[in-house]
Amino acid sequence: MNYFMGIDLGTSSTKTLIMDENGKTAGIGNASYGIQIPQISYAEQDPLEWWEAVKKSIQKALQEAGLQGRDIAGIGFSGQMHGMVALDENKQLACNAIIHLDQRSSVDLKEIRALAGDLMTEELLNQPSAGMMISSLYWLKKHQKETYDRIRYVMSPKDYISFRLCGEIGTEYTDAGAALGFSVKNYHWCTELFKRLDLKEDIWPPVHKSYEIAGHVTAKAAEETGLSTSTKVICGAGDSMAALTGNGIIEKGFITCNIGTSSQLAVVVDKPIFDPQMRIQTWCHTVPKRWVVQSGTLNGGSVLSWLRNNMLKTDQSFAKLDQEAGLTPAGADGLYFLPYLAGERTPYNDPYAKGVFFGLSMMHQQGHLVRSAMEGILFNLKECLYILDEMKVDRSRLIASGGAARGVTWKQIQADVLNMPVYSTNVKEEACQGAAILAAVGVGFFKDIKEGCQAAVTMSPEVVEPIPENVKIYNEKQEIFHDLYYSLKELYPRIR
Repeated sequence: MNYFMGIDLGTSSTKTLIMDENGKTAGIGNASYGIQIPQISYAEQDPLEWWEAVKKSIQKALQEAGLQGRDIAGIGFSGQMHGMVALDENKQLACNAIIHLDQRSSVDLKEIRALAGDLMTEELLNQPSAGMMISSLYWLKKHQKETYDRIRYVMSPKDYISFRLCGEIGTEYTDAGAALGFSVKNYHWCTELFKRLDLKEDIWPPVHKSYEIAGHVTAKAAEETGLSTSTKVICGAGDSMAALTGNGIIEKGFITCNIGTSSQLAVVVDKPIFDPQMRIQTWCHTVPKRWVVQSGTLNGGSVLSWLRNNMLKTDQSFAKLDQEAGLTPAGADGLYFLPYLAGERTPYNDPYAKGVFFGLSMMHQQGHLVRSAMEGILFNLKECLYILDEMKVDRSRLIASGGAARGVTWKQIQADVLNMPVYSTNVKEEACQGAAILAAVGVGFFKDIKEGCQAAVTMSPEVVEPIPENVKIYNEKQEIFHDLYYSLKELYPRIR
C-alpha cells in the first residue's frame, strides 16, 4: 500500500493527514499556535513555532496510522496564503512572519498601487492589499530598513516548512500569485513591479508547478520528524487552492463557498479573467491553465470563534451553536451583523472596517447573535457573488467546504442567501487531502490531478436546497446590509 502525507499550515494550527492510495484517511495529527499582535494592526507568527507544531502533527499522524516514516512516499503542502517569511543570508529568520491578517501596510497601499499602475491589469490581475507579501515587504523597506536590509530570501508560510523538510528554497504558482509580485497571467515574477517599488530583485524563490518535486527529506529533518530521507517533498499549494483540489473542484464553472478561519467564494475558470475594478482576485489554480476567481474575504469562522470565546464566553461546541442558530428564524428577528473584525479585503478593500451589531433589542438572545453573525458572513459573500455575476463568470455547481460545510444551519443559510443548491463532499480535511493528492501526483502514483481527485474525492448524497421564503427574506435584508456598510464607511477611519 502506498501512503501520501498532506500538511496544512493554517492560521491557528497545523494539521497533517496521511492518505492511502485509495484516498482513505489513515491518520491525522494536529498542533496549535497563536498569533502575536505586538501593536494594533500587526499580525505576526513565529515560524519556529510552526515547525515545532508540524513536527508534532507529523508524529501524531504516523502514530495514529500505525506507520513508519519510510512508509510515506511523498509529502504535499497547503498553507495560509499571502504572508511573508524572510530569511537572511545564512537562511535564518530575519524577523517574525508577517501573516495575511496584518494591516500595517495599509498606510502605504495608495502609494504601492500608484506605482504598480497598469501592471495590476496587465500582469498581476489583482491589486495589492494589506497583509500580502509585496505590501509587507514594501512596508519593511520604508519603516524598518534595518530588517529589510538583512533579507536575502522571501517565501510564503508553507514554503518555509518545505524548506525545513528538504533544505530547498522554492515556491509554486498558487502562492507566488498570492504574493502580489507575480504575473498570474503569464506565470513569472513581475520584475518590472520590483523595479517600480525599488525592491530587491534577487530575493524571490524559483517557481514550480504545485505537483513538482521540491526535494527529499533531509537527514536532519528525518531525525526531527521521524520521516525518511527516501520520502519526496512536493511543492503543494496555497490553502484555498489545496482545499479546492481536495474537494475535487478543478473543472470550469464549479464554485465553492469555503468558510474556514476566513471565507471565500471561488469559481474555476479556464482563462485568466479579472475584475477591472479589482474588487475580487484572480489566482493560479493547481491545475495548469486553470485559474480561480475568488473573493478572498478576511472574516469567516474566526468571527464565530471570537463571538463564542470573547463575547459569549461559553464552552459550547460550534455544532451546538449551529443548532441554536437553527432555532432562530431566518433574518434573526431584525438583527444585523457587519462581520469586519479584521477589516475587509473583498468586496470593499477597506482595512478600516469594523464589526457592528445593528438592531439589537431586549428580545434578542444568544441564538440571535450567533445566527446574525453567520448571516453577516454570507451577506458579505453575496456582495462578492454580485461581482462574479457582473463578470459573467459561469457557475454550475456550489460545493460547501471548510467548517461551515459540517454545520446544518450554516449550509442552509448558504443555500438561502446565495440562492443555489449546496453540495458537499465526504472529505473532512479538504486542504490536507488536496495536499496529499498533489503528493501522489508528484511521485507519479496518479498521472494527473484529475485522476487523483477521481480516486480520492466522493460526493455526499445530501443536497441542501434553498427555502423560497428564506430567499425572499434574505434578498430584502441584503439591501439593508449593503446600505449599512456604506452608511458607516466614512466613520470607520475616525474611530482608529
